[in-house]
Amino acid sequence: MTRNEQNVRIERIVIAITELSPVQRMWSEALHFIRESRADLHALFVEDKQWHRAASLGFTREISRLSGKGEHFTLQRAIEVHQDAINRARQQLQQLAAETEHVLAFEVLPESDRERLRKLVEGSRCLVIAPSQLANEPLIDELRQRGCQVVLISV
Repeated sequence: MTRNEQNVRIERIVIAITELSPVQRMWSEALHFIRESRADLHALFVEDKQWHRAASLGFTREISRLSGKGEHFTLQRAIEVHQDAINRARQQLQQLAAETEHVLAFEVLPESDRERLRKLVEGSRCLVIAPSQLANEPLIDELRQRGCQVVLISV
């Protein structure tokens, strides 16, 4: 089946990203699928609480790249780092969407929010573009069980 044949059936393209995702490559892949379709574009920042877990360890320290000075890594700092990652991803995707004149919805999805995930893909033929690091995550299994086609992009 060619991409054009697949495009006829796709109603929603979901780009599932994480902090380490190759956003530019994932966006390019989405553009290949959307060229012939009228699919909605939706970006999900898959929220991982790794920074919160790191901050919960009493020995975790953050080392400044400039000074080399270490400081205790607090929950407040974990929230800042996490929010910065979300903002960078949102800005990069919005810029790519503007450059290609596409409308893009963006939201943050906690790893455990299966209900929101189900609502996002129900009732539509969905293609999900995700980084390969999510390949074995329950999120991807859930999407496949819901009939979504999943394309994994190497990190």
